[in-house]
Amino acid sequence: MTDEPALAPSATAMPAFAPLYAVGTETATLDWLTVVYRTDPAVVRAILPPPLTPDPDPEVLVWVARFRTAEFSAGGEVVGSLEPYTQGGVCVRCTRGDEPGAYPLVSYIAGLNHGFTGRELFGLPKKQALDVDLSTVDDEVSAGITTTRGTPVVRVAGTLGGPTDPLVPDWFATQYTLKLIPSATGVGFDVNRLVRIPFTFTDQADVRGVDATVTLAESAADPLHLLPVRSTRTAAYGSTALHVGYGTYLDEVTAIPTLGRPAG
Repeated sequence: MTDEPALAPSATAMPAFAPLYAVGTETATLDWLTVVYRTDPAVVRAILPPPLTPDPDPEVLVWVARFRTAEFSAGGEVVGSLEPYTQGGVCVRCTRGDEPGAYPLVSYIAGLNHGFTGRELFGLPKKQALDVDLSTVDDEVSAGITTTRGTPVVRVAGTLGGPTDPLVPDWFATQYTLKLIPSATGVGFDVNRLVRIPFTFTDQADVRGVDATVTLAESAADPLHLLPVRSTRTAAYGSTALHVGYGTYLDEVTAIPTLGRPAG
């Protein structure tokens, strides 16, 4: 007769037998680069799912970050942590009703499995990347995102200037994500909801302005080049703490604008 194995706490994520991660809010410390630029209003209108609407002066925000620490907490206890990694993403400014926010188009992570928590829990549009880089040498800063197909979809080059504030604009603190879980039948979705996620930035330090240039490479799978850079509005680099709280389900979304094609 064999003793029954000791069971772990009940799974909060897949796979049930051996969960990949534990569900929790995230607290991280990181180095962060933000570039905000003006773009084509027609493109922004086309990619926002209702009820999100574009800002009258459409803006795109490119961010690249080096996560020095990242912990996940639930019930007052730390339930998981990650080794240092890099991540970057692109979002557009939008509004739901009278509340401004950011609609993230895609984000990229260099680090095995690091994207699953945010994607499965919140609907954050995370993809695995071949490389996400953020570097500073003297007063020069550079950043880049290279897809798993080797396409350098985002490149940022700039020169650090004097102190500035803020590191990120206020509207970026409210993230409107589109959480999609396909149906097991192969038709439609089990979940297709807009989610509001709070991002809280604290303890910002050594924040400096950046004279930055953004270059977007053409890609059918990640067509960020369809959001042309009309002019750079703000750019900043510094260190910060970030807390990502639990989300709130909002609207069911049936009109889902899609521009990229899966890289098969």
